[in-house]
Amino acid sequence: MIYLAYDGSTNGDWVARYGVTLASHAPDRHLEVIHVDTGEVPRSRLDEKLALLAIECGTAGVALETAVVPPAGDVFRTLVEHVAAGAENFLICGARATANGKGYLSGTTAERLLDQHRSNVMVIRVLQPGLLGAPHQFLLPVAGDPLGARAGMALLKLFDGDVRRVELLKVMTVGARTFRHLRPERAARLRADGQRYLKAVEDELIARTGLAAADIDVNVVVSDDWVREIVIAASRHRSHLICMEASLRHLRTDFFYGNPLEVVLRDAPCDAAIYRGAS
Repeated sequence: MIYLAYDGSTNGDWVARYGVTLASHAPDRHLEVIHVDTGEVPRSRLDEKLALLAIECGTAGVALETAVVPPAGDVFRTLVEHVAAGAENFLICGARATANGKGYLSGTTAERLLDQHRSNVMVIRVLQPGLLGAPHQFLLPVAGDPLGARAGMALLKLFDGDVRRVELLKVMTVGARTFRHLRPERAARLRADGQRYLKAVEDELIARTGLAAADIDVNVVVSDDWVREIVIAASRHRSHLICMEASLRHLRTDFFYGNPLEVVLRDAPCDAAIYRGAS
């Protein structure tokens, strides 16, 4: 089941197109929209927007169900109550539209949703609304956690036939001082280690999604700043969407200016999705 946390804003309209795309590839072709009615959006305006969303769903062959619910405590608790638990369920929501000195995730409902373990969550910052929520070129940074990589694969599978190219990126990170004096022999060993790791990820991605090897690029970089390398790779490969896992360590970083999730959301040259799989 695909759930969409919809706030009724223009940014929410852009994120909603991702919900329609994912639902059109889901087995049940069903999208459940949840709007927590905090009174910020006039009901008449909300009804107009939901009617337009229903037309988009109809065109995509998606069954739409909407729930406009009063807040039960706060928006986070209300959403959690209305989303079924389970690894087969995905909740889509938007990052803060503008940072305004607060970060795109820090202190938001989206951040709290990423920190819950009941369902898969994908938080999207849309920079290219013209894609209409249907990206074709994906950048998937891969860390050392196989579970995180598999959650990213499950997300890619939901885009199904829209996927034309996937860039797998593994950044072999060393300290800044070490990087300045890194010998070519050690750099070569690090790249070789990264290539072996990504080969296993590539094989599993092909098995899980049905993509062909020709659809996947593998890139290993040695660097002292892995977040910068993600942004550079997205620009170099003209990615439409960065899919980056949110680890517990990242979510617990208090200073958002140094939080890698915030840096990617802020500096990405394309749409960026921060995801976390269900436990």
